Amino acid sequence: MAQEQLLKALLATKREQGTGCWVLQLGSAVWQFYVFMGRLVYATGGVHPVRRWRRLWPQYCQEMPMSQLPADPWPWDYGMVVQAVAAGAMTKEQAQAYVQAWSQATLLECLTTWEGQPGEVQLTWQAGPTLPQRWMLVQVDYWWEEVQPQWRRWQAAGGIRWEQAPVIDRRGQLKNLVSPAAYQYLTQVLDGRSTFWEIAQRVGRPVEQVAASLRSLIQDGVVILKDVPDWPPPVVRVIKPEPQRPLIACIDDSPLVAQALRHILEPLGYEVWGVTDPLRSLSQLLQRRPVLIFLDLVMPQTNGYEVCSVLRKSAAFQQTPIVILTGQGTVIDRVRAKLCGANDFLAKPPAAERVVEVVQHLLRQPQEPAMAVAS
Repeated sequence: MAQEQLLKALLATKREQGTGCWVLQLGSAVWQFYVFMGRLVYATGGVHPVRRWRRLWPQYCQEMPMSQLPADPWPWDYGMVVQAVAAGAMTKEQAQAYVQAWSQATLLECLTTWEGQPGEVQLTWQAGPTLPQRWMLVQVDYWWEEVQPQWRRWQAAGGIRWEQAPVIDRRGQLKNLVSPAAYQYLTQVLDGRSTFWEIAQRVGRPVEQVAASLRSLIQDGVVILKDVPDWPPPVVRVIKPEPQRPLIACIDDSPLVAQALRHILEPLGYEVWGVTDPLRSLSQLLQRRPVLIFLDLVMPQTNGYEVCSVLRKSAAFQQTPIVILTGQGTVIDRVRAKLCGANDFLAKPPAAERVVEVVQHLLRQPQEPAMAVAS
């Protein structure tokens, strides 16, 4: 049997105590079988995962809201269980029972699709971390055997794919075969949109009985089977924007200084922006509003004192910490730096420990109003 290929792969993973995911693809349908230390954790995917979810979920959880889930790599249906347990809408025992029923239904769909629609199958192993929460941890062979009774009932019912939708093709012939009441009933039920699973749920009968009752009509061509699409997932994936890193500007005609500060400060969560021409970049400084400015004292077109004075005259930068960078560092330079409104003074090239100390000090404490600068 073709299904032995999947079972053989899962049993090999059990022997090797592997952790990861087996991915089986048949046409456009993809199933995932998550394994932890050789045991099955979760199975999902397939032809109709959303229809399957709507069929099983109400048996274990009464809430079926549209939900927002983070854009993580895990399946949406797994995220729904995580969310329901976290919100108290589903107990851990209910989650365990649901995951077991869901994983068995997933395997059954995989086996029936594989048998009813033979084609080239791709089976690949993705080693690595499995799902972060595990409500089920079951031996692969035990899980496989649990599905076999329903698999045999599917075969006995004629091997009809229960994910297909029956629809009447020859109404006149059907009218001659059944009573008027049965004809009216069948025309309502066999609408070409509802699968065998959904019809069985609607009429309250086992799905294999529904399939068996229509078997002769299907063989005679009175009823035909249609492939129907799945429904949209009941979730909205939310991509959380990355938190904006505090921006630190480095105004220096040499880009090497900004590069050095970048190596020191970006690992701490800051963004360092290099500005080589402050006079042309004033509008950008106003737009980007850095939380701290490193300012070179000696530049070709101007000097740090003048730039600092200009910045302090702007309401946008009156409270922004400004640190003068210089290779001189005389007492006169320090006094002038204070007079033009600078908060601190660092020698070039700046030592990493001193840079971190100054940044943490200036950004941790509220800044005192800068010293007024004469026009």
